[in-house]
Amino acid sequence: MTEPKIPDFLDKPSGCIHINHIVSGPAMRLYNCFLAWTFDDIPLVDEVHRFTVPRKIVEEYMHTRNDAAIKGWLRELGDASVEWNNLGGLGHGKGSMPNWGYYKFIQEPELVGSFVTFTMARTLRGFIADSTMFARINLLIERRFKKTKYALPLYELGLDYRDNKDKVSGKGCTPWLSVDQLRKYLGVADKYPEFKLLNRAILQNALKEIQAEADITMTMEKKTDKRVVTHVRFLIEDDPTHMSAREKIRRTMATLPGMGDKNQIEILKFAQAMHNAFGVSLPRARKIARLYIGHEPKLREVMEKIQHDKLAGKVKKKLGAYAAAVLEKENPVVAIQESEPNK
Repeated sequence: MTEPKIPDFLDKPSGCIHINHIVSGPAMRLYNCFLAWTFDDIPLVDEVHRFTVPRKIVEEYMHTRNDAAIKGWLRELGDASVEWNNLGGLGHGKGSMPNWGYYKFIQEPELVGSFVTFTMARTLRGFIADSTMFARINLLIERRFKKTKYALPLYELGLDYRDNKDKVSGKGCTPWLSVDQLRKYLGVADKYPEFKLLNRAILQNALKEIQAEADITMTMEKKTDKRVVTHVRFLIEDDPTHMSAREKIRRTMATLPGMGDKNQIEILKFAQAMHNAFGVSLPRARKIARLYIGHEPKLREVMEKIQHDKLAGKVKKKLGAYAAAVLEKENPVVAIQESEPNK
């Protein structure tokens, strides 16, 4: 039997990043582990759904077999409510997505034999499944954050906005956040009343840890009124020294002209075709479809190859997962970038 493998990446919906981070760092990492493992199984329809994660995955991801610790983090996620925010208002609440909502992280967590099971609020599931804006979280990097729990939410915020370019510097940038917004986002709304205390106790330490461990760097800018800091934002740059070769290709793809402005009708059409033909989950199919806009013949070619593999008996795992992996690997944007060094 094939051992379950911890996912390396999580395409995390922006709304899940803009929550208030009131639980501990380990509990937040566990929540990301749950999202990464179950994301393709989140149903789009209104139904009761229980999610199952192998306990081995949880233990390896959290680097512990301590039963009491795992139960403690599950209690945290089961007790704490998540406040779904729209920081900066840059489109993260468009369409069916809320500008604000209040839900439990997970519900009814249980340890059942060699599995961890839980449910998720129907409304929250719907928002996650219907999301169209994502940040790719490197789960291997986030597991390095151990000095402060605040490096994780700042890192995710940076990833969410690193392709939102500042017109002057050309760097990625978050929107300007009031100091109160930032405190709430970090889960310290009732602490550090003066910005200098917040900066000294949390922000500088978190930024240093991101600088040392992450695949991006973040620099803070401030706005003041009568010498009092009222707003901050963060400038974001890629740090290739902490990127794998595969991730460098992904980043090159993400920064190609037009990658952030694709035709939504075409995306939905291509995604529906992948879903209907092979059962690729719609959230994942929408992300893949962006890579094939303007390359419909290539999409047909790859889908025909997948169908041929299916008929030839070469598909040994779930067809949807196999098809998604092939579509991601064979997409024309990767082919273009991989051919560049040979020119």
